[in-house]
Amino acid sequence: MKRFRRGIVLLLVPILPLFFIFMILLSALGGSSSDSSSSEAIGGRQLILTAEEVAEKAGISVERAEDVIKIVNWQLSKEQFTVAGVSGSLANGERESGFDPKAVNPSGGVAGYFQWSGWDNKVNGDRWALAPRRALESDVELELMSKELNGSWSHVKEEMQKASDPKKAARIWSEKYEGVSLSDGQTKLTELEQDAQKWFDILQSGVEATGNSAVGDGQTLGDFWDFPKGYEKKFKYGLPTQKSITTQAGSGYPRYQCTWYVYNRLFEVGLANVSDGYGYLGNGQDWVNSLTARGWKRVAKPEVGAVMSEDFSNPWGHVSFVEHVNEDGSFVVSECNWDASGSSDRIHFRVLTPAPNRTFAVRK
Repeated sequence: MKRFRRGIVLLLVPILPLFFIFMILLSALGGSSSDSSSSEAIGGRQLILTAEEVAEKAGISVERAEDVIKIVNWQLSKEQFTVAGVSGSLANGERESGFDPKAVNPSGGVAGYFQWSGWDNKVNGDRWALAPRRALESDVELELMSKELNGSWSHVKEEMQKASDPKKAARIWSEKYEGVSLSDGQTKLTELEQDAQKWFDILQSGVEATGNSAVGDGQTLGDFWDFPKGYEKKFKYGLPTQKSITTQAGSGYPRYQCTWYVYNRLFEVGLANVSDGYGYLGNGQDWVNSLTARGWKRVAKPEVGAVMSEDFSNPWGHVSFVEHVNEDGSFVVSECNWDASGSSDRIHFRVLTPAPNRTFAVRK
């Protein structure tokens, strides 16, 4: 038998009690159930309304309001949905389960907040197979939702991250996540859209950034079709004018696309002209690479006058123009075709924080 040296044993004696005390404290700090923790925001933004306030405004029970808060905080902070995106999903959740995580429809074999298939039978598929465990509990279902939104349903997540119209978000969630056609009678389209607007009206003034929010987490802090309030005199280049939505000479981009707008905006602010040869720089996600190959400088942080490329899971990505940078590192972009719900000919604004999929280039 291998023996320990006596000196080592003597050293361990006073250390062991401290070690056990540390382990007990660690267990106390991390020992809360996973179900209760899902009601808290993970970082970024959270709903500051109480369950009682949500229940009163929405006409539901306090118990179901607590479930609503869990879903809202999860989608806002972990999945970075806009408030409109959250509202669209809630309208569907209200239709599907009334926000009861234990709701089961045996005839369809579906269960949970969003009535995932594969619970009692697999006639409609087996989406429950992706769950961390088979249990009708809120934390399990939120994890299942995230597994899907970061996997085969990532296109839905992207839509919810940029949604500005809660009614459109509800339609997208129904068709692309729930798999329920808008023409299907069970969709109850008019009611679905009304509920999405109801949730948007309840939530929009009740969401705030948390103390855990840090620049670099990729938050969308606001999106606007009108000039964002408080920035009227802050844009170095002023408010985009008609010139930014008028095709400029040398443009090779389809009208109203994000690339078309940024090309026009660069002309308007004097950062580009025909001789620069920016008539085609690729898809939105390619612009920073294309510009740096033409002498622009890639920068790690947003700067006024920078072009920002966003790389998504689709083949095109997105491009926008940095109008202003705030003291906390967040920044404002202008763009077109961010939300193509019949409004791609309008200039759109977002307030963002940096993220790994956002890159920047400035003209030297």
